[in-house]
Amino acid sequence: MIITKAFKKFFKRKYPYSPVAMLGRKTVERILGADIVKYKKLEEEKKRGRDDQSTRKSA
Repeated sequence: MIITKAFKKFFKRKYPYSPVAMLGRKTVERILGADIVKYKKLEEEKKRGRDDQSTRKSA
């Protein structure tokens, strides 16, 4: 039980970007030529986009 807790702390993610965390977000962005966004922010943007589309259709 104690060992399990120690491993959980050891392998806890540093960044919400993982697996990118190992190489670094900026490095991966340069390599792929893409913007890496936190999943939470991505969901918010999608939700805003859906809301905008629904308001356009109803108007």
